[in-house]
Amino acid sequence: MKRHFGLLIIIAAAFITVKPQNIADAHRKILELVSSREYSAAITELQKLKKDDPKLFDLNSYDYLLARVAESDGQLAMAMANYQSVSHRDSVLRVYALRHMSQIARSTGNLMLERLYLQEILMLSPDGLMAPSVYSRIATNSFESGNYGETIRILTSGPGTTTDGASAKPAGNAHSREDQALLAEALLRTGQTARAREIFVSLLDHLPNPAQPDDVAQTAAKGLDVMDGGAENFGKKAPDLTEQEHLRRANIYQFNRDFANAKLHFEAITGRFSTGAIAPDAAFQIGRGYAQQSNYVEALAWYERVQEQYPESASAKDALLQAASAYARVGKSKESIKRYQKFIEKYPSDEKLDRAYMNIVDITRDQGEDQDALKWCAKAEDAFKGKVTEAVAIFAETRIYIARDDWPNALASVERLRPFADLGGATVPGGTSAAEVAFLKAFVLEQMKRYAEAVDVYLSIADGRGEYYGWRATERLRLLGKDQTAESFVSQKIGMLSTGLKAKDADLRRQNAQGLLRLTDIPDVREKALGVLKAAISTLPKYSGIPNYKLVDRGQKYTSARNSTVVTELLFLGLYDEAVPEIEAATPNLAKGSDDNAFTLATFYLRGTRGDRAIAFIEPLWKKMPPDFPIELIPRGQLDLLYPAVYYDSMLRFAPGRQVDPRLLLAIMRQESRFQPDAKSNAAARGLMQFISTTSTKVAGELGRDNFQQDELYYPPTAILFGAQYLGDLFKVFPNQPDAVAASYNGGDDNMKRWLARSRSNLPERYVPEIMYAQSKDYVTRVMANYRMYQFLYDENLRPK
Repeated sequence: MKRHFGLLIIIAAAFITVKPQNIADAHRKILELVSSREYSAAITELQKLKKDDPKLFDLNSYDYLLARVAESDGQLAMAMANYQSVSHRDSVLRVYALRHMSQIARSTGNLMLERLYLQEILMLSPDGLMAPSVYSRIATNSFESGNYGETIRILTSGPGTTTDGASAKPAGNAHSREDQALLAEALLRTGQTARAREIFVSLLDHLPNPAQPDDVAQTAAKGLDVMDGGAENFGKKAPDLTEQEHLRRANIYQFNRDFANAKLHFEAITGRFSTGAIAPDAAFQIGRGYAQQSNYVEALAWYERVQEQYPESASAKDALLQAASAYARVGKSKESIKRYQKFIEKYPSDEKLDRAYMNIVDITRDQGEDQDALKWCAKAEDAFKGKVTEAVAIFAETRIYIARDDWPNALASVERLRPFADLGGATVPGGTSAAEVAFLKAFVLEQMKRYAEAVDVYLSIADGRGEYYGWRATERLRLLGKDQTAESFVSQKIGMLSTGLKAKDADLRRQNAQGLLRLTDIPDVREKALGVLKAAISTLPKYSGIPNYKLVDRGQKYTSARNSTVVTELLFLGLYDEAVPEIEAATPNLAKGSDDNAFTLATFYLRGTRGDRAIAFIEPLWKKMPPDFPIELIPRGQLDLLYPAVYYDSMLRFAPGRQVDPRLLLAIMRQESRFQPDAKSNAAARGLMQFISTTSTKVAGELGRDNFQQDELYYPPTAILFGAQYLGDLFKVFPNQPDAVAASYNGGDDNMKRWLARSRSNLPERYVPEIMYAQSKDYVTRVMANYRMYQFLYDENLRPK
């Protein structure tokens, strides 16, 4: 399905040498080629248009469109030539051309040329939309060029001019934390340590979220460490500070996964303040840092030290539990079980007691000792009677029987789970859900060849755009329909559901129609079922209220006198990425206006690769709809907003060559960051693909990025390149297993190997329930539901179906 582009053709009659209809057709064809990323063909058409009528070509700013297309196609020389053409003829898009030229200059390492272009932007449009980012970039350019004095001048000077003739940044405008950090670093480089310290301390004192210190806080902590301990000691020795200041800086480093520098400060606490209240946790955090780096041997040493030196502290209890886990990681299962048993004996009322029981179950399973594992399941069921852990233990028992192909006992166990109101869900390690339990029951019945019952149970699991187990159930139903021994049962069910399309009750007709759509691919049956389904849900209140959005005619509605010409030109060329910010700047309350206006703005943002703005608009509305709303009946325009396909060029440049489906990249991106390029999580994961530093550093090494900096992950092409590389690595470990790859992306490949081994199967139906981390299992179900939708909407080249 092609996206619709409304075309506004601006043609001056005096310049027309080709028939208007031919021009309109050529324009439409060019935009369609650009939309489908057929850049070479688009370039050919643009060049032909230039040859046929050069005056019309310039009048309609096709040289700017040609430059944008050439840049997207990697033809930088052609792009620069056409951007220069735009700039030299004083086009209304001149500042945009200059911005692109500055970015190309920067990408080639020519900082001086970049600076010249940026200065020209400020002279032409000192108060324009891009002025703040240009000011910041000039300051950064000066810093990267070693001109620290000019960096300071730009970020602090009052009205006037810089030595280069560009307008200086007004006093007090260095508001952003990034600008302040850059200013402090420049001051430090020029020996103005008192002023630098004042800014660094202020940045630490005023964190946007104290629980999640940002990148700027890490920069400030490093700057203070350099000043307090000397540059020659940075990373080697912690400076002499108060206990609280050591803790503050340690926590900043630890959160940002700079474990080496965190360790220096934690060690300073355990060394100089060994009798203080903070020392036990400082020692524990050192062990935790090693564990997060998968260095369990060193982690064990620190966990044992905490128990020996601070036996009565709260940290000792946590250290005992973590030591037990670490022993399992290094292959010492007996030592691990001993420590879990010690925890059970010493802390019988602790809130984490259940993990000690269930971790023993996991360890014994890893050792192939199923009978011992079942005994510990029984112990846990007795110890936590009537609590959620009883359900978790029964679920573990169920999985053991499934792994052993012991279908009668598996069915008996899964039936025991039915009375539980709370199964743990996505909040309890090893927990489950009603949908997962129902799916496993149907799967077990299928293995026992009780096909009629299996079909009924599979159909009872609601399917919808976010329903992982509903989707899996639909897939199992399709497989049963192709199985010689089960096909007759499926056919019988199709007949029953077809008859049910005439039921008097509308909701019953809906259920029967949805069931048919899940069971068959026969075109006429599906067409009839869809018709009945559409009519039925229109009469059911809970399925009503789907917004009937319409794109609002563009014209002058979204513009002001200040930028109307620029907006009109950009929209005419289909360049939504640059048009929409101008529209919103001119009409800041547009998104708060009519629903159609907000929908139009979100659609334009999507066309401009701002998937975050698209999904932010549409997702809250669809959260109110039933989860089993038929995906076939969701309007395509709204599906596009719910599942944005953005950053095509980077996706198709980096993913296929690494044997990664770009649709899976999008599915992960949607879950990780909601397409927000500058996202940073509470685990210090950065960018679109949410990489933690240990993983990104490893990937950077594979890619030969020797000077890689973590903040490069906020640049979408870099984030996508790293994501494709890492997913490609994971697919080598788990070939053709996207569910396992998704689990590894979130929970680590070592853990996924363990979960896979426990299942004794390569079927996601059997190994996904084995994922013990509640967050990771929830992550897999969400990512794979996303993946299903992206496969439904787009082909492997991200062309709409």
